[in-house]
Amino acid sequence: MQVHTQTVILMISMIYLVMHAAVWFALSEQRNSQVRLWSISGLISGVAVVLLSMRGNVSEFMFIHVGQALMVFGNAGRCLAMRMFFDSVSRAARWFYAISSTVFLTLMIGGYEIGVIEYRLEVLFFGFYAVILLDYFLVGYWLKGDRRSLGCDLLMVSGLGLSFTQAIRAIGVGINPEAQGVYAQTWDQYLMVAGQMVFIPLTNIGFLRIFLEAREKNRLLAERELAVTEARRFLLSRHQAELQHLLREREEIIRQLTLSNKTAAMGALVASLAHELNQPLCSIRLNAQLVEKMLIDGRAPAGEILRLVESLKSENRRAADIIIKLRKLFEDRSGASGKLDLHEVIRDCVDLVTPSAAASGVELQLFASGQCEMVGDPTQLQQVVLNLLNNAIQAVLLTAWPEKFVRVYTRRHTRYMVLTVEDNGIGIPADMQDSIFQLFRSTKDDGMGVGLWLSKTVVNAHRGEITFSSLPGNTTRFEVRLPLDAP
Repeated sequence: MQVHTQTVILMISMIYLVMHAAVWFALSEQRNSQVRLWSISGLISGVAVVLLSMRGNVSEFMFIHVGQALMVFGNAGRCLAMRMFFDSVSRAARWFYAISSTVFLTLMIGGYEIGVIEYRLEVLFFGFYAVILLDYFLVGYWLKGDRRSLGCDLLMVSGLGLSFTQAIRAIGVGINPEAQGVYAQTWDQYLMVAGQMVFIPLTNIGFLRIFLEAREKNRLLAERELAVTEARRFLLSRHQAELQHLLREREEIIRQLTLSNKTAAMGALVASLAHELNQPLCSIRLNAQLVEKMLIDGRAPAGEILRLVESLKSENRRAADIIIKLRKLFEDRSGASGKLDLHEVIRDCVDLVTPSAAASGVELQLFASGQCEMVGDPTQLQQVVLNLLNNAIQAVLLTAWPEKFVRVYTRRHTRYMVLTVEDNGIGIPADMQDSIFQLFRSTKDDGMGVGLWLSKTVVNAHRGEITFSSLPGNTTRFEVRLPLDAP
């Protein structure tokens, strides 16, 4: 049976067109640039084979110039598409195909134009593709690596097959140029055509298989990363819940410490406060007895009665004021932030501590006037002021100075207020100044080391800061800086 070579080559072009179009349509939903490059390059090669199979039916320009250019560009595009399976197409690969394609087209078309013998151009044609098609084998080999992959195996087999049949055809033309022609019906021509018909479909199947394997691998990696992310999110959520629980426990501990520390601090003031409260109560009793006697004796001048009643009311207000301040001081509102007058908080604490300080010979002075509104927890801020006042008074009592004083004053700025407590006590030893705010660290023999740590914790919770300067054996100054707009 006589085989018409041109018809068979035209059938090869149909294989190019159908196979690459099938890959394009099969993977069209991927919207992938690699798939588009592979498919369009294959279609271009198919059009080129159509032109190369129709010499005599198309012009020599279309056969030599257009056909050769389309074949070169189509093959280079497919090779670059295969290399896109790597992380990126290297610059060396792009330059190799650009230079090799340019050189081949220049030699092929230039040789035809200057009249080079045709069989030599055929040897150049088949020899070029015998070398260039080895890239299919190399890409398949590099992609395979240590893993098993049918797609890589198909690329390797196709690359070797296409390169081998092209090389046999080049050798056949070179050995027997007289019996050769573009469409010569020789065994090497039949071998080359058969190789095209077998290995072109295999290259497309190999490309499709590698692409799907890569997509499946990426899907598995994405699922694994999603599972890891979900596990991390769960752990983070659990850790956040645990952290919230710890923070609530911490706030409760601070609340309890505030109350217990406040109670301990007030223990030393009980006697003086009892004396302070006893004075208005005694005055009330005496004045009431005097009014009663005047009424019984029948001599009750209106002016004298009014004077005694005013005295009763004044002493009653004095006693009530002391009781109200004590109630405010011991009211369990820790954790309840709201608007408050910081100067009022300071004045209440100073008023409660003043009797004890005066009984010990310590002059306690307050320099604060007007209002100073801010947002905070009044119970916790009272504890800070009480801690600083008690520490200052105790430090002063340990000195032999004839004049012992504790001064409290405030400075208001645009966005914050500074409270200063200064004393002329014994100061803080130099070796303890770096750790004075640490828990269970105290300069006093009977101290628990809680007061200043608690004060710093409370001030920090109010977005403020507490600092000090101390000259051992002389003076100590504590400064509390609180923002007025802190939530």
